[in-house]
Amino acid sequence: MSEPFPDEVDEALWDEACRRADAIRKFLNGRTGKMSVAEVALLGAELEISQATAYRLIKLFRAGGTVMSLVERKPGRPEGHRVLDDRREEIIRTTISRYYQSDQITPLAGLSARQAGA
Repeated sequence: MSEPFPDEVDEALWDEACRRADAIRKFLNGRTGKMSVAEVALLGAELEISQATAYRLIKLFRAGGTVMSLVERKPGRPEGHRVLDDRREEIIRTTISRYYQSDQITPLAGLSARQAGA
């Protein structure tokens, strides 16, 4: 799946990414040594994010160097992405179909009728 173009990103997400990029750029400007935990915590507080997220965003910004690298992405797998191959998916579908089409399964309506007669 390809990255969205800047004009395809929601305006609020873009504005937030720009705000984060400015803060991180300012934070990294002239910094050559290690970042202290306290400094990263202050950056996190400024951006209203956790310290762990601040570290993650710094890493993303260093790798990408653009505002687009900080645009928030939807969590989880991309839509339509499958973990299992087609053969395994078919085995699972077939097994589920057989199970639910068998006589061993009693519909809920049948259960309540049996309990009422018992």
